[in-house]
Amino acid sequence: MPFDRQALDDLRSQADIARVISNYVTLRKRGASYIACCPFHNEKTPSFNVHPGKQVFKCFGCGVGGDVFTFVMRMEGVAFAEAARMVAEVCGLPLPETRVVAPEAGREADERERLLRLHELAARFFQEQLARPEGYAAREYLASRDVGEATLAALRLGYAPDRWEALTKFLRDHGATETELERSGLVSVTDGGSRYDRFRGRLMFPIADSQGRIIAFGGRTLGDGEPKYLNSPETPLYVKGRHLYGLHLTKEAARRAGFVILVEGYMDFLRLYQGGARNVAATLGTALTEAQARQLRRYLETPKVVINFDSDHAGQAATRRSFELFLEQGFRVNVLRLPEGKDPDDFVRARGMGEYRERLKQSQPLVEYLADMARLEHDVSRPAGRAQAVNAVLPYIVKIGDAIERDLAAERLADRLQLDANAIRGELRRAARERRAELAAETVEAATKLTLAERNVLQAVLAHPPLCAVAFAELDDELIDLLPGRVFFRAARDVYAGGGTFEYDSLARAVARWQRAETRTDARGQLDFFSDSDAAASPLDLEMENYVAELLLRAEPPKNEEQADRLRAILEDGLLALQQWRIERRSAALHHLVRAAAESNDEALALHHANERLRLKRARLAALHNRQKRS
Repeated sequence: MPFDRQALDDLRSQADIARVISNYVTLRKRGASYIACCPFHNEKTPSFNVHPGKQVFKCFGCGVGGDVFTFVMRMEGVAFAEAARMVAEVCGLPLPETRVVAPEAGREADERERLLRLHELAARFFQEQLARPEGYAAREYLASRDVGEATLAALRLGYAPDRWEALTKFLRDHGATETELERSGLVSVTDGGSRYDRFRGRLMFPIADSQGRIIAFGGRTLGDGEPKYLNSPETPLYVKGRHLYGLHLTKEAARRAGFVILVEGYMDFLRLYQGGARNVAATLGTALTEAQARQLRRYLETPKVVINFDSDHAGQAATRRSFELFLEQGFRVNVLRLPEGKDPDDFVRARGMGEYRERLKQSQPLVEYLADMARLEHDVSRPAGRAQAVNAVLPYIVKIGDAIERDLAAERLADRLQLDANAIRGELRRAARERRAELAAETVEAATKLTLAERNVLQAVLAHPPLCAVAFAELDDELIDLLPGRVFFRAARDVYAGGGTFEYDSLARAVARWQRAETRTDARGQLDFFSDSDAAASPLDLEMENYVAELLLRAEPPKNEEQADRLRAILEDGLLALQQWRIERRSAALHHLVRAAAESNDEALALHHANERLRLKRARLAALHNRQKRS
């Protein structure tokens, strides 16, 4: 029933407009007002203002403004009466219902109420049909998917009979007019004006709004018909991309958990919900929209989402499309990847909810996920590949609004790609200020990181050349190729092998030759790069020469035997660390092979890889033990 003017004025004056709007955007205090980036248009500099004292909002960028009801109507895509109810609910205020406020508002509210009634009737009809003989195929399908009775009841699943006018006749018998039938989206109309059921011979999933009222349906075919899933069209109740499946059941659990697991489809939601994961929602099988991201944000104090879309190509593409939307809304994003070909429904039915929860704990922060994907897509052993990998991730990092989170993301990216965190962090700040989504290849390559162990080994041999024999006896080609600073090790080895001394000119020339070799088609530099010794220095050459100068300045020759012994100890510790690092990399690779073999049910291969990994661990422990004995 509509509201009178006095009731609305009371609600407007008592409602906290800042509290309501803060459910959708992050407000920052500025004097007597609050500011934020406008939720109605894209902007980088906040121009959206909220004044609690005056109970109004205004964006000086796009011009939108109004009171608390106007804001909710725009954000949720609802009519005035619905917005008033939502404001009252959020603020915990009573909402007296008496007379009509305005004719147009009353008409909209009346139509919504009538259409809501039709959808509730349809939901009951479909539930009843599922229990009847005609619903046998749907019941068999649900049984084959291990769907329990409690889940059926909670989600209100039903069955649409494979007849042309079953629901249409039922709704007419309950007083629905021809206009209401057409406006509801439950009934389709032929060119000749005849009406027939939109959903026929399908398992039915009611779609509810955030208050639990049925506003649309999704229907799954039980045979080979197309489309596999059919959703309601847009209606006065339902706008595609504004709702998330199941959120009305899980919003409070999500608020308590502090994050939402976001999946793609009805069955994925059903499987996790039935398994006890009550902080889950589904995108209704469509690409995520800004409105859906805002809706999730409304229920989370510190917005965080774990995206678990299907592992096929389409699912992974949808995963990537969702990242920018979540980042723009201030979300922290993790990604849960399941084995190839598995969606959440398949995985839980095959492995169980316990293993799914373990995988959930191991979900990756967004930047780590993107960096790992970039490593697979680009050859990060080469300069151009490293630059491509960084630039594949950078557009997402630049969209992170919080400066601290942006720094952490830069560090994660640097760690994943073995780049210098400080250099990349500084470049990211500049890129964000300048709205750049790309770094130059030279900048990325100049950030190649020398680990502490590498620095120690290099500085020991540069300070005391007699240690080169010990060092290069252990630093075989395989190990050097794995090192982030392999260019410096190859250069030092060349100078030593050629009988030269470690002076700036000889070492810098060798580093430059090997660095240019890295950019050639042959990664080991077995081409004619020596003929390029007189080529003009690039920015990258100059940056690498700076590294050479730093290494030589820090390489102090020993003045006595005690200092020489200390350098030998530093060298041995560094070499041990590099060998251990090689073992850890092999062990990590074997770990992935063990999991892959287990997932393909090849127990013999899994055992072989596991035994090899155990052998490596024993070798690592033995090396550590021997080093301790020598000390």
